[in-house]
Amino acid sequence: MSEENSMDTQSLVITNGMFIIDDIENSKYNVHYRNVPGGGGTFAILGACIISPNNKTSKGLKWIVDKGSDFPDEITKEIKSWGTDARFRDGFDRLTTKGLNYYEGDNDLRKFKFLTAKKQIDVQDWVSTFGRETINKIQSFHLLCSGSRCSKIIDALMKVRSTKSVKPVIIWEPFPDLCDFEHQNDIRYVMQRDDVIVILSPNAEESSRLFGLHGKEPSNLEECFELAHLFDEFMNENNMCILRCGSLGCISITDRLGSAERAYDHFPAYHFKTKCKVVDPTGGGNSFLGGFAIAYALTRNLATASICGNIAASAIIEQIGIPRYDPAHKTWNGLTLLDRLEFYLSQPGLQYNVGDVYKSLSQ
Repeated sequence: MSEENSMDTQSLVITNGMFIIDDIENSKYNVHYRNVPGGGGTFAILGACIISPNNKTSKGLKWIVDKGSDFPDEITKEIKSWGTDARFRDGFDRLTTKGLNYYEGDNDLRKFKFLTAKKQIDVQDWVSTFGRETINKIQSFHLLCSGSRCSKIIDALMKVRSTKSVKPVIIWEPFPDLCDFEHQNDIRYVMQRDDVIVILSPNAEESSRLFGLHGKEPSNLEECFELAHLFDEFMNENNMCILRCGSLGCISITDRLGSAERAYDHFPAYHFKTKCKVVDPTGGGNSFLGGFAIAYALTRNLATASICGNIAASAIIEQIGIPRYDPAHKTWNGLTLLDRLEFYLSQPGLQYNVGDVYKSLSQ
């Protein structure tokens, strides 16, 4: 079997996140950018690319890029350089989905709105684009959607998958505006399912709203742990949660299978001590989950996936837009995956062996 055909057999991660061309504005800092590649799907795949140790792994990343009549050629070339299994769908009768990222308040809370019509991606889009056999082999499904839509996607996915004995792993990023107390029952319903493995990952501000705490975002690690413990009974023993806490890193909440209690583990942000290198947080959460998804697909290890999520986010937030990629040396902003692993795991309290983690991702 040729290397190319070997790579085609990889079915590691797929996302329902869209490709969006972004405008980014922050009047506080006089920031105005136009036509920046973005969207939850794009940043999730970028995060997974950053964690992919080789071209074979990158080829296992599946996503759909919907191109409107105004789609820039240079963006097509950029996407192809990443070496993923990106499928372009031409729609010459419509404009590419465009959005505006803007920031409000003293805490620079990110807001988003669509500037053109969006084109959502569902299970049937995956099947018609990649084939039923490929979808049956996918290791991790990254979903960015509301609770009600997540239920519908899982229902549709279970109908097309023939491998009923293996539970699909759903890495779920709840849609921010619908992650609140009003929609709590929709989210709880998904987290009580036992026909799939769901790893929920809201950020701390969204989680605060979810539990009716009026959006009071935790300001320290102790408050983050208090918030994390609210998820214990919210989900069944089969499912897990990764609470993303911005500059404080993340807290992983394990399942209860084989144990009477869940474990709560903290992983610091990559730039916890180098905050001066953080330029723009746009896409940081999406890329965290892309890095997490590919690492979990390769290792089935929550700690390794959490480490990789933080590493993936680091490269995304170091500039406006997407990081600089060098395909020849597989570096992002001048650093390889191994470079970033060595830096991250050198932080106090992280008792993980760099070689062991890298090897687990390279198998």
